[in-house]
Amino acid sequence: MGDMGADRMEVTHEGSMAAYKRLLENPPVGPLVPFKEPRRDAYSVDGRGVVAIVRSDSRWEGICEAVGLVSGFESIVRGVEGEILIKPNCNTDDPFPRDTHPDTVRAIAESLIASGFPAERIVLGETSGRARGLPTRRTLTNLGMKRVADDLGMRVICFEEGEWVTVKPPRSTAWPNGIKIPRSVYEADRVILAPIMRPHSTATFTISLKLAVGILDSVGREWLHDGVDHHEKLVELNLAYSADLIVADATEMLVDRDLTPSKAAKPGIIIAGSKRVATDAICVALMKLHGANRVSDRPVLEHEQLKIGERLGLGSPRIGDIDLRTANLARDEGFDDLVSAIEGELEG
Repeated sequence: MGDMGADRMEVTHEGSMAAYKRLLENPPVGPLVPFKEPRRDAYSVDGRGVVAIVRSDSRWEGICEAVGLVSGFESIVRGVEGEILIKPNCNTDDPFPRDTHPDTVRAIAESLIASGFPAERIVLGETSGRARGLPTRRTLTNLGMKRVADDLGMRVICFEEGEWVTVKPPRSTAWPNGIKIPRSVYEADRVILAPIMRPHSTATFTISLKLAVGILDSVGREWLHDGVDHHEKLVELNLAYSADLIVADATEMLVDRDLTPSKAAKPGIIIAGSKRVATDAICVALMKLHGANRVSDRPVLEHEQLKIGERLGLGSPRIGDIDLRTANLARDEGFDDLVSAIEGELEG
């Protein structure tokens, strides 16, 4: 993390669990608000989700190229009068590839600004994990996220500090009392997701669909983790808000059961997409090809997150329903074979 040592704020399991307990004992009020229909996809072509795979040795160039292939940041900012919220994966203060790299957020935000969007209307929003992440503001500081926001003049919202609303998506059955989400997410004109890719003990993998756990309050997290209908609850969270762009960083990727950084794969890949299920399917195929723990145990199209997401109308994981675009900036001789293997995993 460079010269950030002086800025670090200690985050411990004991401290996070104590903060989480306080949130459970004093849950935020979340008034019921009208359900918002999903926003029109700014990128889809003939109903197909657009996904780009870019091989690059530069995170910055890879992100710019991938989003450019999808249709560019200009399509996201066009007509936006409110805020654009960037949601990274900052579950703990462990650095990338365990959590989103701050340079990924920097590249996204600077590209929005370069497209003419005011920095003060870009919001970095997150709630960190209960095991070793809360309070979120400390985790964002330790990961370098707050420094990026300060450098660019963005706002930072730690969801547990803000206002909440309750949404009842008509297609949700696993959340009978509705889903409590941050008002800032509900009111955002655009939401950009910046996930990492890694195996997960309960969800099998974490990419963009699971990133929605970071918009839940503590009571909602307890309901999610009660051992009943876990995948249904997880995916249905994505009905409560619209996501307009996903930028997934697989320049490095944790793949083993213990999430050991020294054993991380280094695909050098950036994946960007307009639909969560389609983008996650491409990512899962990449993870499988790198032997990711449990992810590789079954065909990509049989993973529960993808099947439920497709059923709920969040996109299709099948290659025939995806407009796939690629670029090989690193001139990697194995890139075409990788793309063909990914496509093969999603045939069906």
